[in-house]
Amino acid sequence: MVNGPPTPPATTPAELHDEARASIPLDYSSAPISVPTTSHPSPEVYQNAIPLMSEAIARDDYSRLVHIAERTDTSCTNERHQSRLLIIAPLVLGHLILDDLTPARYALLRLPDNLASLPLSRALSALVTATVNRQHSAVYDHANTLNTVVSHPDFTDKELAGVISQLLSVFIDTFRQRTFALLSKAYTSLPLSLACIYLALPAEQVIDAAQKHSWSYDFSGQILNPVKGPDISLQSFSSLTTFGLVSDSVAKLEG
Repeated sequence: MVNGPPTPPATTPAELHDEARASIPLDYSSAPISVPTTSHPSPEVYQNAIPLMSEAIARDDYSRLVHIAERTDTSCTNERHQSRLLIIAPLVLGHLILDDLTPARYALLRLPDNLASLPLSRALSALVTATVNRQHSAVYDHANTLNTVVSHPDFTDKELAGVISQLLSVFIDTFRQRTFALLSKAYTSLPLSLACIYLALPAEQVIDAAQKHSWSYDFSGQILNPVKGPDISLQSFSSLTTFGLVSDSVAKLEG
């Protein structure tokens, strides 16, 4: 696993707004959606890997997922085939879930131009870049954009779309978990509004999650007081992940 030291969060709302604006979501509304179709059969090596990756995802075994995807991608000689994205997309998202950011970037960098220029690849690249830079608001924006790309009617591979949406939900959960843990270490107190921006959640849900981890909350001053403790449980956030909520929450907080 390749991990660097955690990047400290911005310490003021102004800094947080600056980091969000540093990564402007790409506009894919006018870009054609191009994905593997049944008229271009996938190489057998890709088809053989799909059920193995699905099994790993079902078991929440993301280390095995990236192992299978990496081995498959590096063993296939037809690197320009669009069906390669059946492997690359889960590989990149698996790395993001594990917080292995360098391998996630490398998986995209080795794509040929004909695949790297596709909306799916560009959306994945924007998400990886925002995650690497710990641009918290931009991460949620780009996750929402990626989900929009695979939900488009012209995105014909519905199985891949479902896998990407599932892995995106897991990634957002884990990203919130890591952000919450980082806030616990970096702050002795922070405004509720700032915590909402970091987590892209409404105030009520941030307070609820905070209190589950023994944070205190000053209702009069709207100040949270984090408590350093054991690793944060994913269960505090897993039921809160919807991409509409992510997008709406960030827009309201930064509007």
